[in-house]
Amino acid sequence: MKSRILSLVCLSSALVVPQVFAEELPAPAALGQMESLLDACSKADPQSAPDFKKRRDLLVERLSKADLAQVRAAQEYKTAYKEFSDRFESASKDAVVKECKVFL
Repeated sequence: MKSRILSLVCLSSALVVPQVFAEELPAPAALGQMESLLDACSKADPQSAPDFKKRRDLLVERLSKADLAQVRAAQEYKTAYKEFSDRFESASKDAVVKECKVFL
């Protein structure tokens, strides 16, 4: 069941990526979900952490520091980040690693 939840989380996050790039500023919830997911992947698979960090950096490379700070300060970002973090913390490490391979 938890694996299924992770699959849905990863799929929904993958579908959010085009929306993140479609606007000048990404939707705070979308960015929160993606950054939380990539952070969880880095923790679960330390050997691949540099690759996940590169993916995370790609999400925000076109944003100024001020714009990025604005998006991350939004309550929607914080809520989405925490919700995804909680889901990954409740799953087994092996399940998280398996689902994270999608991003590599």
